[in-house]
Amino acid sequence: MKVLYCTSEARPFAATGGLADVAGSLPQALRARLIGCRVVMPLYEEVPQYLRDNMKFITSLSVPVAWRRQYCGIEKLVLNGITYYFVDNEYYFGRPYIYGLGGDEGERYAFFCRAVLEALPQIDFVPDVLHCHDWQSGLIPVLFNAQYKSLPVYQNIRTVFTVHNLQYQGVFPIDYIEDLVSLGDWAYTPDKLEFYGQCSFMKAGLTYADRITTVSPTCLLY
Repeated sequence: MKVLYCTSEARPFAATGGLADVAGSLPQALRARLIGCRVVMPLYEEVPQYLRDNMKFITSLSVPVAWRRQYCGIEKLVLNGITYYFVDNEYYFGRPYIYGLGGDEGERYAFFCRAVLEALPQIDFVPDVLHCHDWQSGLIPVLFNAQYKSLPVYQNIRTVFTVHNLQYQGVFPIDYIEDLVSLGDWAYTPDKLEFYGQCSFMKAGLTYADRITTVSPTCLLY
């Protein structure tokens, strides 16, 4: 089995809390069980230079975001036996913080989710499972099901969504997100992505992933 671990942070590259701890350790645990696990995450400004110096440029692509197409570079690094891919875009990730200050979090992580899916045919790894973590990667399952699943490279891939902290939902205005991802009106009903009149990235992952997991029995309580 091959797993691509989709996360917004991971140690030792960038971290704000427990998600980075899990993302830094779980791939090693899967590798010990002979499961091929690689990681994809944004290339933030805070990624240490000594790690950047060892990255290898793999490819660049143009990622659709609303009416624009944004540059996306893919960098690769093998560290402690685990292969990491980094989504590089200075506009979204070249900032002196990871989350919460720019007012465009929905666009930043919509771009990340789209970039992961767009990059799959161009990297040397087609996973059996896309393992998505918390709201920042929550759009991957719905975009995958709606726009990619029928294409040849993607047909045998399944999705897993893991909740680390349900308190952080990634909730944004529906019109704002629809402009970015072009799903269609069908996606924003109460049984899909709509959450109190807005769009929830967390709900997207919970609704459209093939399997859901949590990091503990109590992580859904807040």
